[in-house]
Amino acid sequence: MRSSLLLACLVLPVAAYAQEKVTFQDHILPLVEANCAKCHNADKKKGDLDLTSYGATLAGGASGKVIVPGDADASKLVKVITHAEEPTMPPNRGKMPDKEVAVFKKWIAGGLLETLNSKAVAGRPTVDMSLGAGAIGKPEGPPPMPGDLLMEPVVSLKRTTAVTGLAASPWAPLIAIAGQKQVALYHSDTLELLGILPFKDEASYQPEELKFSRNGKLLIVGGGHAAKSGRVMVFDITSGERIITVGAGQEFDSVLAADLSPDQSKIALGGPSRMLKIYSTKDGSVLFKIKKHTDWITAVAFSPNGEWLASADRNGGIVIWDADNGLEIHTVAGHKSAVHSLSWRSDSKVLASVSEDSSAKIWEMQEGKQVKTWNPHAGGALSLSYTHDGRVITSGRDNAVTAWSADGTKLKSFEFTNELPVRAVFTHDGARVVAADWTGRVTVWDAKSGKTVGQIAANPPTLSEQVASTQARLNELQSGTAKPSAAALAAQAELAKLQIDAEAAAAELAKAKAALAPKEAEYTALKAQAVKNPTPQLEAKLKTLREARGAARLAVTNAATAFETRSAQLATLQKAGTGAKAIDPAEEIAALKARLSKLQAAKAYAALHHARESLATRKREQEKLLASGTKADKTAAEKLGKQIAKDEKDVQKFAGDYEKLKSAAAAQPAQQSRL
Repeated sequence: MRSSLLLACLVLPVAAYAQEKVTFQDHILPLVEANCAKCHNADKKKGDLDLTSYGATLAGGASGKVIVPGDADASKLVKVITHAEEPTMPPNRGKMPDKEVAVFKKWIAGGLLETLNSKAVAGRPTVDMSLGAGAIGKPEGPPPMPGDLLMEPVVSLKRTTAVTGLAASPWAPLIAIAGQKQVALYHSDTLELLGILPFKDEASYQPEELKFSRNGKLLIVGGGHAAKSGRVMVFDITSGERIITVGAGQEFDSVLAADLSPDQSKIALGGPSRMLKIYSTKDGSVLFKIKKHTDWITAVAFSPNGEWLASADRNGGIVIWDADNGLEIHTVAGHKSAVHSLSWRSDSKVLASVSEDSSAKIWEMQEGKQVKTWNPHAGGALSLSYTHDGRVITSGRDNAVTAWSADGTKLKSFEFTNELPVRAVFTHDGARVVAADWTGRVTVWDAKSGKTVGQIAANPPTLSEQVASTQARLNELQSGTAKPSAAALAAQAELAKLQIDAEAAAAELAKAKAALAPKEAEYTALKAQAVKNPTPQLEAKLKTLREARGAARLAVTNAATAFETRSAQLATLQKAGTGAKAIDPAEEIAALKARLSKLQAAKAYAALHHARESLATRKREQEKLLASGTKADKTAAEKLGKQIAKDEKDVQKFAGDYEKLKSAAAAQPAQQSRL
């Protein structure tokens, strides 16, 4: 009786699959239970593969995914059950009957449905992201920059949280900042918002990690929902298009660390699972799963030459892997606490790391040895990043952001808030430093002078709010009731402060010179006495006086340097007429009009963007209704077709409106924004 029931369970799905959709629960699971479940179940999991549940089947085993959505011939599961590839399955038996194999193939081709009401899983990506060796590195011609991108924030919050994702393009004046459910792109020279990249597959997803590709065209965004799900999305920054997503349905915690290989063929990621995973960008499959780290993986980084992959964890461990085959090359020991950041020098010969133990270390790759260590931040170092010329920028728990030379010599510290600077990077040309703190504030400095250039928002105001505030300020200026802007007051305050500082430096220089004069006279007189009548007592006194004179001379030199610096800064500011220009109403009015024109164009593009999304969604829904074949669904599809036709007209209208406003914004005279 039992065998008859089992036979019925097997025969019915095979006989019926041609007439209906093939699903995991109705058709695949009975075949698995009959042929595969003895070795590949939740308890035994031979090869770390469980085929008795839908989620586990899609997740795959120790060697990676066994199913490629939409491509049965490329799926390992089909290869082993047809004996086209070792190990053949079921073991020690002949091939499955062709009818049963056909069920598996139709299930894969049909989108891996779990039940009849499930949504089909998208097939393998059709875009090959990999690059030839000649295309890796700095691109020829102008570096990639955003084109027409969405400028409307996904969310706009008055109070933000820590920004853990911060990246600068390697070749272009572009900064990427991880906000809430979105990534904001800013021009690093003008600090102008250039676009918003939504990170919102689910309402609760948050971006945690950002990295630019080596050619600067792609942005890697890792994140997710803590203790629930994670993924890595790759965006084309020129169009805002999401190129690929990996980890969806396979990562069950937020991705904390991610990177894209220089040839763009692999994505490495890690997080609380302690497992380092390398995905193929060609088909989204898992190439390697590496169980080595004993705690959360906190940082991963491919070397610029593509030969190595470095990963680090919360225990202080760092491992160097062969990026092509996942073999361990070096395990480097030295950090005593969590490693927060890894950065390769551009020649790939050394790797730098920073840790909660306050240390920064540099490792050479020939033997995996430590060649340099120093403590950049008391209480813990939080981030580190190389620039092209070998300088390093770090941030730490002493609330400092500091630039260092290649040998670890301190170059400059940058004034910061009382909040923890979580991340810090150089801009593409090394001319500016950008840092984000625990409250979500992002500050930009001039790398040479250390002067604060401005601040930018990870979650900017909505376009409507920006238009309203800009229009209100314009109305004030045009009516003559406006008070000086914050920028004008800041410029005046800066000029006044520099004047005070210059006067104080001049007084300090005069004081130092006055202190030096008697020491010089006394030393000259005593030296003359020692020449005529040298004695041990005179020599000892002369030595003491020589040291005092040296200290006084150094004080004069330092005071003179400070005076010259303040005087030069003051002269530059006065020559530029900053104080006067900053409060010129005509200039501010022109800048506001230009800004208002750009904002209006941005609102039109947002309307066009959302209309296109709505149209695409309706078309997908219509395809599903037509595919079902039922009379009711066909009727619903016809009604939906009328709405689609209306949506298509709306898209055309919005596109026309946007082009007009875009042209009007481009016609505005360029303004050096002080807003």
